[in-house]
Amino acid sequence: MAKQTFTTGQVLTAAQMTSLQQTAMGGGSATAKTTSYVLVAADAGTTVAMNAAGATTITVNTSLFAAGDTVFIQNLGAGACTVTAGTATVSTAGDLILPQYDAGILYFTATGAAIFYDYVQRAASAALVGCQAYVTSGSQTAVDSTDTIVNLGSELFDTDGFHSTSSNTSRFTIPSGKAGKYNLTTTIYVGSAISYRAISVLVNGSLLTAYGLSGGQFNVYNDNGTIASGSVVLSLSVADYVQVAIQVYGGNRTISSANVSLIYLGA
Repeated sequence: MAKQTFTTGQVLTAAQMTSLQQTAMGGGSATAKTTSYVLVAADAGTTVAMNAAGATTITVNTSLFAAGDTVFIQNLGAGACTVTAGTATVSTAGDLILPQYDAGILYFTATGAAIFYDYVQRAASAALVGCQAYVTSGSQTAVDSTDTIVNLGSELFDTDGFHSTSSNTSRFTIPSGKAGKYNLTTTIYVGSAISYRAISVLVNGSLLTAYGLSGGQFNVYNDNGTIASGSVVLSLSVADYVQVAIQVYGGNRTISSANVSLIYLGA
């Protein structure tokens, strides 16, 4: 039953009493949604049931709900449904991304702040989150003595929209709700043997010098070869973007292929 205001002496109908009982027991009236939805004040005390084949969002804005209001959210569809903070603040110890058949309660502590209690808190987190992108065309040149940022036009997988194959293809961007620790792993092949090769990592366009990385370089090779590879764990915030660069000395080299993965380790 949607939140209502009752008056002194008001007599409730049997249907109203049944609805109140259902709401008190965690049920109540449900509104079915098949596309992304923005919560409204009338959703207080009700169930919002998403049922879509593709990914959707349920957005939470401020000044609609009072402290103590609740909204029960369930995802019936195959597409993941993400509880998204619009102008309100949404906190959780679980996961804001609901896979099929997951659900949770949005409890408001103030008009602009809510806590989301994910019913299956560890189920979504147990699934792999991250992206692996690659290139095999050999069309990019690693310029001598320069950090050449590697473009990646194809993907093996991308769980949460970390990467695009059409724009800014070198970037892995951290999505909402996924700040934390990440394992970055890469393997880059240059077209012919060269004595010096180094991999660098950039965060938000700048060479990363934290984590003991000198000049952003986290793996340096001084043998006569064609392969450079390595991994590093990074602490990243929402909207941060990460790139990988290759540096060669002794002449330009063709980047014949490259593979980069960014895997979420948790908050």
